[in-house]
Amino acid sequence: MPEIKEQITPLGKLFALLTKQYLSVLGAKLSDLPIDRYFYAFWVISNNDGKITSKRLAEITQTDKVFIVRIIKYLTEKGFIQRLKHPEDKRSFLLHVTEKGRKYIPAIEKALIETDKIFTSAISADKKADFLSEITNMVNKIGPIEGDRIVLEYKRLNN
Repeated sequence: MPEIKEQITPLGKLFALLTKQYLSVLGAKLSDLPIDRYFYAFWVISNNDGKITSKRLAEITQTDKVFIVRIIKYLTEKGFIQRLKHPEDKRSFLLHVTEKGRKYIPAIEKALIETDKIFTSAISADKKADFLSEITNMVNKIGPIEGDRIVLEYKRLNN
């Protein structure tokens, strides 16, 4: 009888697949919006409207400044946010949601909640709290990674 070898799939591959699946579901829920990416970053800006700098956005989203510049440029060009001069720091800007952007916040928040529910529904109810706690612990313990910069810039390919 031939020996059966255990299939070992690296966590990174599983996380990458989950990320693609998650963003696909979220993107489908928000396909009518005039933006096709950076939903979470926009949501973070909206929750800190007029009080968040690009530096703070980078900290919250755990990404680098170069990528944040792309996000801000995209959301500004789409008319969702604007940069306001910081009253206390002349080198800094505060990010503010425009009236155009403000009307899409409820839809984005609803889609984020619904997508989370879809993905957590795959976990048994008695293990859900532990799973969410453990995955949060994993992210927090590993922390920011030093070294080569990796950018995951997912966007719809059917546009």
